This record gives sequence, C-alpha cells and structure tokens, in this order.
Amino acid sequence: MNEYIIYTNEGYSIAPNEGVEVENCQVLGCAYGSNPVEAQENLLKDNHWITEAGFHRSEFIVKQLFTN
Repeated sequence: MNEYIIYTNEGYSIAPNEGVEVENCQVLGCAYGSNPVEAQENLLKDNHWITEAGFHRSEFIVKQLFTN
C-alpha cells in the first residue's frame, strides 16, 4: 500500500487579520491505497465531512508520499 496526500484549491481561508480571505490549498488528509483512486475512496469513506463541506472529488490533487 502507498500513502497519498490529498488536497484541493477549492475554498478559502481566513487570515489572522480578520475579514481577509486568502486563496490557498486545503489539505483534506492522507490515505493509503494501491493507487491514487483507491486512496481517494478510502479518504472519503472515512471522512464524510469532506463531501458534506462541499469539496468535489474532481478537484482533488493526489500526490504519493515517499516515506521510509
């Protein structure tokens, strides 16, 4: 099994200076899978809040992590 980090550029964050929106990437989580698709499925299965919050799987960026 490989480990993947899954993130998206959907959404905004609030800066420490209140009222300032910052456009950036949102890390949704890390998941294991034999490939990126399986890792996305595992992440969504264990984290229902991702789709409930309005994030779209078609916008996910999935990168394999290389760990020792």
